[in-house]
This record gives sequence, structure tokens and C-alpha cells, in this order.
Amino acid sequence: MGEQERLRAQRIPGVRTVLIVLSATAMVYDMEALRQKVLLVYPEAAVFFITTNGKPIGPTAPETVDLFIDFTGPRQRQGLFFAKRYRRAARVAVGRNVGFFRKRIYDRVFDEKARAAELPREPLARERLIQREVLRLAGIVLAQTGDTPADRGRTIATELPPYSKL
Repeated sequence: MGEQERLRAQRIPGVRTVLIVLSATAMVYDMEALRQKVLLVYPEAAVFFITTNGKPIGPTAPETVDLFIDFTGPRQRQGLFFAKRYRRAARVAVGRNVGFFRKRIYDRVFDEKARAAELPREPLARERLIQREVLRLAGIVLAQTGDTPADRGRTIATELPPYSKL
């Protein structure tokens, strides 16, 4: 119950436009899954996506947005003043503490360096945890209870009864 209250407190009121910068290294959620997760929390919002180079994916975002979510990770190419430019265009900015002065530029920041000891070493598991935390800072609740089960596509046919006995 305390976790749900903390997540509700992270929610940003009056969000109608959301701009998401996709990570160039690994995206745990595809664009439609991200759009669905955002729309579950902010149902009136329009969701736009851009690359780390600032090029739009799909419809072009308006000049000003209510919520800016930046998944850009370390050692990913980005313009020198990319974060500052989009921070100026957003009412609330959420992201990772990588690059120049993001800790001071963004409103809510996930600091990877401070929590480096508790992050997994495997890259995809690391990105999954970090992107989940960035979404949580944006007020987007994920109801994920576990990982996907093992693929049983090859073994399921051996467990079925023979066709002749049906």
C-alpha cells in the first residue's frame, strides 16, 4: 500500500503531451508498449517519440510538451545542448544522470552512478531496471510481476497425446 501511495505522489497533474527519447543501446519496451503504459496513467495524453539525434519517429511533437522522458544512456550520441533544449520545451523533465549537467537540468533524475552497486552487470537487465525506474519517476506505474516464462515451443508437442488415441 505504501508503494502505491509513493507512486501516486510521483504522478504529474495535467499532462496532455508526452515526449519520449528512445535509448540507442537497448529498449526494453517497444514504442506501442510505452504508449500504452503512458496512456494508462495519463489517458488524455498524446505520446511522441524521438531518437537521441532529435529526429521524430512517427508524428512530429509540438514545440512545448508537458512531460519529457529521456532514456538516453551513457556513451550514446546526442547533441551538446540536446537536454537543455528539450528541458526548456517541457514543463517537467525526467531522465538519467548521464551527459553534461543533467542532474541540474532535469526535474527528476535517476542517478546510475550513485546506485551502481545495486544495478545488474548484464546490459539488458540493467537497462530494464533503469528504464523502469525512469518511468516510475515520471509517475508511470508498471504492473510487471515477473519475467517472461521459458519458451516451450519445441517441448509442448512431445507432451500431447498421440493423434491415434483421440
